[in-house]
Parts: sequence; C-alpha cells; structure tokens
Amino acid sequence: MSTPDWKIYPLLVGEADVPQVLDAFWSLSREKSLISVPIAAWLLVPLHGGEPILVDTGFRDAERCVQLQGLGPHRSKPEWTLQAQLSKYGFGLEDIQTVILTHLHYDHAGGCGLLPRAKFIIQRTELQAAAAPLVSPELEFGGGALFYDRKDIAELIDPLWSRVRLIEGDEEIAPGVKCVLFANTHTPGSQAVYVQTSAGNAVILGDIARKVEQNVNKAIPPGLYYDLEATYRAMKKIKRDADFILPSHDYEEFLKYAEGVPVGDKQ
Repeated sequence: MSTPDWKIYPLLVGEADVPQVLDAFWSLSREKSLISVPIAAWLLVPLHGGEPILVDTGFRDAERCVQLQGLGPHRSKPEWTLQAQLSKYGFGLEDIQTVILTHLHYDHAGGCGLLPRAKFIIQRTELQAAAAPLVSPELEFGGGALFYDRKDIAELIDPLWSRVRLIEGDEEIAPGVKCVLFANTHTPGSQAVYVQTSAGNAVILGDIARKVEQNVNKAIPPGLYYDLEATYRAMKKIKRDADFILPSHDYEEFLKYAEGVPVGDKQ
C-alpha cells in the first residue's frame, strides 16, 4: 500500500481589512491600524487516488460581513468565489464530498450551502458554542455572537444537518489527514488539520494562530482566544509538529505556498 501523500493548494476566497491588534494577545501591539488579510480555504488533493478534501469555505457575503460583524471592509471578486478557485485545479463544487471546518466563524463557514454533495466535519463543542455563544449583548462588534453568523449556523443545523458529521477530539478523516482538537484556543472547538505530504507534515490552522512568525515562532498568542494557557501550549505544539504551517489570514504564508505546498523529500 502506498504512503498517504497530499498536495495542498491555497484558495483565496475573499479579503478583509482588520485591526492588527487581533494578532497579539491582550492587544499588546504597537500597530493599531487596519491591514488587509486573505480569507483562505485549502484544497487537499490526494496524489495516489481518492477524493479531494476542502478545509473551510470562506464568508457568505462581503457586505453582510461588514454590516453584521462591525469590522473593516470585506471584499470579494468573481475570481475569488469558491467555484472559481476550485476550477483552477480542475474541480467543481459538486466534486467536493468532504469539508473540514476548522471552526464556525463567519469567514470560515459561510460557503457550506454552495456544496451540494459535501459532508461537513465539525467538532461537537464548536457547534454547541456557535449555536449558543457566551457573549455580552453590549459588544459592538462580532454580530452579537462572537463572530458566528447565525445564518451559517442555522444552515448547518437545518437544512444541511443530514450532511453534518460531528466529531469529538482527534480523528483521522482520510489516510494522512487528521483533525486535531485545540479546545478553547481561538474558539471552544477549534481544530487544526494535519496533512501528510512527502515533503513533511502540514498543519492547517484555521485561526488558532494568525501570524506564523509572531504567534507560532515567537509563541505570542493572537488577540482572540478563550484560554490563554491553552492557546500558548497550542503554539508550542504546532511549532513542534509542523514542517509547513498554513494559517487563514497571513498573506506572507499564503503567497509562499501560492503554487501549493511542495512535494518531494522532507525538508
């Protein structure tokens, strides 16, 4: 039997202007301005036969993001749609049968309804937190639900419920692809996706870390977290485990792998 080996392609499914204070815990950042960040999804393509896997789906609608979440401008383009991005690699929306959602924030779970055949793999604790988030009604941003869009969550609960697969903790999804729970980091049920490639172990982060250099290499947790110690330990573990670190909102890392995570001898 051949060793599992995957090619990983970044998909640019939107862009947003967000405060840089999101990148450093307790907002201990000298940089207070807005920066443009990618909204990324990731396409996993097996090199030895099998079905592709999609990690995250982007946001529902750019204008809705601004109005609901109270953040900076969000942008979409025809070439940034999920359909257009998948087509670059020879796939259509109907070809995706497995979607792993790192977490259920609006910019990661807004495109589920576009995928007619997909099942959606979510940590049970994440769906529970998204359906009934603990948040002050006085918060002026985050849509009153800590960045969960209730339309996205309602869609998963119904009408997509029959295609939702809830998992609890770490679980292998396909040979060489594993969901790893990092509880109470960015969200209560955030999970990373560990992907085995011939060049090494890639870790798709969701928003467990935002900037590789600051959050992972320097072990400074990002600004939005549930448990500081859990988040700090997550940074340390990811650095230890990963040959390639793939966050959702870091243009430097996104562009580094614009042609896909390399295959070949392990670095």
